[in-house]
Amino acid sequence: MERKTLGMSGILAGLLLAAGLAAPAYAQQLLPGRIATGSTSSEKVAELEFRAESAGILTVIARSTDESDLVLVVTDGDGQPLPDGRSDQDIGGDTGAEQFAVTIPRTGTYRVRVETYSWESAGFRVGASWLAFPDLEVPPDPDGSPSTAIPIAVEQQSVSGSIDGRAGDYWDWYVLIADRSGTLTVATRADEGDLVLEAFEEGQYTEALERSDQDLQGINGNEALTLIVTAGQALYFKVSAFSEGTAIDYRLQIGFIPDK
Repeated sequence: MERKTLGMSGILAGLLLAAGLAAPAYAQQLLPGRIATGSTSSEKVAELEFRAESAGILTVIARSTDESDLVLVVTDGDGQPLPDGRSDQDIGGDTGAEQFAVTIPRTGTYRVRVETYSWESAGFRVGASWLAFPDLEVPPDPDGSPSTAIPIAVEQQSVSGSIDGRAGDYWDWYVLIADRSGTLTVATRADEGDLVLEAFEEGQYTEALERSDQDLQGINGNEALTLIVTAGQALYFKVSAFSEGTAIDYRLQIGFIPDK
């Protein structure tokens, strides 16, 4: 059985976002068969773009040039990580050695982020290979990315949804723009299946602002997040399965207490 933990990542991410530290340093092209060099830091994350003309397999390799600890993340055009799109393996015990293969589900623009845990600049070399394989194509998911998120409002009480990783429907995205300040609670309920609920700031989709995998009252599909919001603030919510490849029907419930 996999052990679940709820750490401090949401709090740390909030501090980084508040300080404006999440913007990529640059977005140069990642060209298969060529090695690029660059630098990255937790303040300015290096980002390279890859244009896929079909579905296929993208293999990415990175090596530190100064013994820094590196992490590779492959995202879609919105900046959300792809399934199994993160490598922090420290290959051979070397914290600056990362490499992995990622399934690209369809034509589009993707991004490779070279991250580090250090505030100081970390040098790296990065390269990639590409195997086009159209049989891997997965149909677009209408609510599978922040740019196609389902709008919800504080006046709503419940929304029904479903996910099915077997059909490429790995998660559902929702967006709420607060029309007033107050305390917002978003929760999931599912009779069967194990859910994860995450909240994100607009434009920052690689690290959750808050995350719930608590299995409230011993029920795997019961999750909840409570956030303080201000008028006009946009928050994005992602509902996913703890184990990819499962089908789950669920309800998303919204509660709101306005400020005085």
